[in-house]
Amino acid sequence: MEEIDDELIRELLREQRPDLAEPPISHVARGWDNELWRLGGDLAVRVPRTERASDLLRKEYRWLTEIAPRLPLPVPTPQYLGEPSALFPQPWTIVAWVSGEPADRAEIEDESSAAVLAKFLRALHTEVPASAPRDGGKGGRVRNAQLEFDADLIEVLGEDRVRRIEEIWRDGRSAGAPRPAPG
Repeated sequence: MEEIDDELIRELLREQRPDLAEPPISHVARGWDNELWRLGGDLAVRVPRTERASDLLRKEYRWLTEIAPRLPLPVPTPQYLGEPSALFPQPWTIVAWVSGEPADRAEIEDESSAAVLAKFLRALHTEVPASAPRDGGKGGRVRNAQLEFDADLIEVLGEDRVRRIEEIWRDGRSAGAPRPAPG
């Protein structure tokens, strides 16, 4: 996969969205499948880092704009779908920037946080339209989840660290239950 840097992002914008090529660009995060770049104050650019990310971005572009209006919290709604070109061989998206702290890193301060999350999940989990894409069959993705997870973990941590973690895990599992203290 090609190196993704601020100059590539700027060139993609010049090529396909010249009206957005001048605002400041800064790297925000590198996820499992995409990199996220802040674009000015109210947008972000999502660029795939894996082959599978292309299909996921296209699905997000199609469906998130339909789902987002009924959700009680803001989501990074796609604004533009960039097409593959000589600069970058995969689609990419411009999405709305959602300010705040990721929920998995924020402290839960009171019960209202749980209520907001419950309301969000109820709004998200509704009947799927007949035209929605289907997963590859019952258990299709689950079957490959362990292999995908292992490959992603090695990519992020490195093979030596992953093997050491697995060794520690095996040692811990084989240690057996703790013995009661003499007394």
